[in-house]
Amino acid sequence: MYVGKEMYEEITDRDLARQIFASTILRVEMETHSYCNRRCSYCPNVVGDRLGANLPMPQEIWEKIIGGLEEIDYAKYLILNYYNEPLADRSILERIREARARVPRARIMIYTNGDYLEPGYVEELAEAGLDYMHVSIHLKRGDRYSDIYVANRLTEISVRMGIAAKIVTLKSNDYMVAKAPHRSMEIEVRGINFYKHGTDRGGLIDDIHTAAKRTAACFFPFAHFVVSYNGLVAPCCHIRSDRPEHADYIYGDLRGYESIFHAFCSAPAAAWRREMASSFEKRAPCDTCSAGQLTKPADAKVMEENYQMFVAPRQAAPAAE
Repeated sequence: MYVGKEMYEEITDRDLARQIFASTILRVEMETHSYCNRRCSYCPNVVGDRLGANLPMPQEIWEKIIGGLEEIDYAKYLILNYYNEPLADRSILERIREARARVPRARIMIYTNGDYLEPGYVEELAEAGLDYMHVSIHLKRGDRYSDIYVANRLTEISVRMGIAAKIVTLKSNDYMVAKAPHRSMEIEVRGINFYKHGTDRGGLIDDIHTAAKRTAACFFPFAHFVVSYNGLVAPCCHIRSDRPEHADYIYGDLRGYESIFHAFCSAPAAAWRREMASSFEKRAPCDTCSAGQLTKPADAKVMEENYQMFVAPRQAAPAAE
C-alpha cells in the first residue's frame, strides 16, 4: 500500500494514475449483478432493495475494470461480489473464466451465503478458475448468533457442497470457522456474531450500534477499489453506492472516467484519503466504523507522518467534494 503525497491530490495524467493504482491497490471488489435472495438484519439489504429484478453489470463497466486490471497484470485480490449473492446468477461462471484468462495472476474470490451450492456447481466454479470461496453462515432474519444454529448450518452447507467441512476455529458465541478440502480451490465456511463484530455499514443498519467515536486512520481508500453493479464507485465496501443515504460519498460513475486509474485518482477519492489519513475524530459515515484500521504501529506511524507532511498544511477537506 502506498501513502505518498500523490494520494492526496487529483491525478489526471494516465500513466501516473496507472502507476499509483498498480502500486497501492490490494483489493478490487465488484458485483457482476444486483440480486441477493436474503434480507439479513445486520446487512443493508434488510430493506429488501436487492430482491427485485436481477440487473447485470453493464458490459462497458465490466470491460473497463477487467481491461484496466489486465493492463497492469493485476496480481492481488479480485472479489466478484459486493452486496449481491454471486451464485444466484450462473453468469458468474463466465465472469470467472474471463477474469482468469485476462488477469491470470489475480486471486479470484467470492463470498456467498451458500443457498445455491450443490456439488456440480462447486466443481464448475473450480474449473472456471475460482481460487477462494467464502461461505458465510447467515442467521434467520431477526435471530441472534447461536453456536448450535451455526453448527447445524455448517452440516447443511457440507451436504450442499458434497464436501465435509471441518471446524478449525471456534470461540463460543463469537465465531466458528471451518475448512472444506478441495483439490484446487480454498473453501472456508464462517459463522460470525455480527452483533458483536459487525458494523452499522455507514449508519445504514439500525440494529448495530458502536458507541465510541472513531479516531483511527483507515487504509481502505488507499488500498481498495469497489464498484457496484451499476458502475458507481465507492471508497470501501461499507459504503453503499446504490443507496441515497450514501450518494454524497461515492467517487462517481465509472462511465464518467477514462479508466479505473482515473477514478481511483479522482478529486473525490483524494478527498477521502485526506479525510481518513489522520488520527482526528472521524465524521459520518465513518464515525461509528471499526473496520480498516492499521494493525501495525509502524504503518500507523507512516500514515500519520504523511498526513502531517501533505495534508495538515492545507487542512483536511470534506469526505466528498
